[in-house]
Amino acid sequence: MEKLSFIFKIKKYINYFFFLGIFLISAGIVLLQINGNLSNLVIGIISSGITVIIFGICIFLYSNKGFLGKRGVEAGINAIISTSALLLILGLVNFLGLKYSVKIDLTENNLYTLSPQSQQLISNLSQPLKVYIFDNPPNDFDRKLLQDYERQNNKFQYQFVNPQVDINLAQKFNVTRLGDVYLEYGDKQQLAQTLSPQNRLSEIKLTNAIAKIQQTTQPIIYILQGHGESAIEEGQVSISQAVTTLRDKGYTVNFLTLATSPLIPPDANVLIISNPEKELLEGEIKIIQKYLDDGGGLLVMYNAGSNVNLEQVLRKWGIKFDDRLVVDASGTGEVFGLGPSITIIVDYGAHPITQNFGNGMSLFPWARPIITETVTDVTATPFLITNSQSWGERNPEGENVELDPTVDLQGPLNIGVALTKKNLVKSISKSQENSSNTKNDLKIKNNENLTLKEESVKKVNPDNNLPLPPKMKTPSEEKTNSETLSNPQSSQTRMVVIGNANFATDGWFQQQLNSDLFINTVGWLANEKDSTLSISPKEATNRRINLTTFQAGLIGWLALFIIPALAFTVSMVTWWQRSR
Repeated sequence: MEKLSFIFKIKKYINYFFFLGIFLISAGIVLLQINGNLSNLVIGIISSGITVIIFGICIFLYSNKGFLGKRGVEAGINAIISTSALLLILGLVNFLGLKYSVKIDLTENNLYTLSPQSQQLISNLSQPLKVYIFDNPPNDFDRKLLQDYERQNNKFQYQFVNPQVDINLAQKFNVTRLGDVYLEYGDKQQLAQTLSPQNRLSEIKLTNAIAKIQQTTQPIIYILQGHGESAIEEGQVSISQAVTTLRDKGYTVNFLTLATSPLIPPDANVLIISNPEKELLEGEIKIIQKYLDDGGGLLVMYNAGSNVNLEQVLRKWGIKFDDRLVVDASGTGEVFGLGPSITIIVDYGAHPITQNFGNGMSLFPWARPIITETVTDVTATPFLITNSQSWGERNPEGENVELDPTVDLQGPLNIGVALTKKNLVKSISKSQENSSNTKNDLKIKNNENLTLKEESVKKVNPDNNLPLPPKMKTPSEEKTNSETLSNPQSSQTRMVVIGNANFATDGWFQQQLNSDLFINTVGWLANEKDSTLSISPKEATNRRINLTTFQAGLIGWLALFIIPALAFTVSMVTWWQRSR
């Protein structure tokens, strides 16, 4: 009886149970949206709200035992069950859609899809990598980009952090500005970018930072100076943008003057020679040849009209820079306001440098053809090929620039060639190392036999305390030891020759795929992995129609006067015919 009296006493408070439960559930959802994390507090508040509602329902049903038997109640319960089942199915479908979502990017240039380089880089993560975005409130664009990365590999994680709330984490990364983006990979930490309302999270900067933090060694690039090469400082003919991009990607870039250095430093991975105006000295050419013999990577770029005095080096590779100017008569450049002296390349052959270029364009102002010859142990692969409507012009300063088959070179032409050559020095050193190892093994066996003989002699004559003569180190052993201390050489030497240097200068460097071409070339010469090759910003194709003044005026007259007048005339004629 006491139990029944208690139930009947709290019966009048049943409505408050429902209100309290709804309030607790709403409070838990609001906290979840504010914090962004499903903490124990949020789970407890939501669970309490659900428990209170269930308790109220039980009390209501117990105090109204005949309530469920009514026809209206049965219909209502069926409706509630059906609605709940439908909501449950919709929730399950949304959950599965969020967890196993599939994106279809229908834009022409895949503006909302990660580049193949980014996808490959994230897919190959060997250990967890976490991105911390110290920004408040979180930006939806940044979150969507990070979600695209997260879909590639569950080892990629990200977290938005309010530096004013999580002070310890901000101090751990030495955050000084709101908007800093940091990477954490193992015990490494690195600043990737600083966000602002005008400068949101960039795929290019984030992917480059991820590739950089994974590097165990930094490739070292030397750029030759002292012969009138492209300037380092910002200017009209400068490669400052290219140098900055290389450094952003984790390369160490130094400048080399052979007049003050008797040799190319042994730590050089790539040497860049960019259109020197003055001839290189004989001693400098020998230094470059020695660098190639040791397995170094070389990038040589010359514009049309420049004097090339590296023939004795290039001849061994079957390469010759032709003196003609490449003329592009296809008319493609006129669409972009470019003349025929600007060569537009869309054919990239089959090479790792340009494997992801597709049908993209790269621009080469004042380019020259490259002639290749077959040389033993050298593999030449053209990767910059002009169209069939181009040719090499012998007399570009003439009044009429037309193809003359007698003196001009008919296209398609190669203006970029990648070459590989077996490093004979490495092969010889390997064979010598193998033979020396064999000799050392024999010597070790002989020494062991000698030691056994000495021990047996000692056993026979224990009173023999005469010291043994010191062991002399033979010249072959000294040579073997010195070889083990020297740095290992590459078994393959790589060289890239491009009949143009202007494409890498400021202003042209950021046009179309020019920056990708330069960075990928350096990366291939440095034996970098394909996943670290360059990616370009994706831009929507310009589909705007450029109208002349006459065309714009005609469209205006058609829309405002001519078409309305024709419609009015037709309507008047129709009315007149029907009225007769």
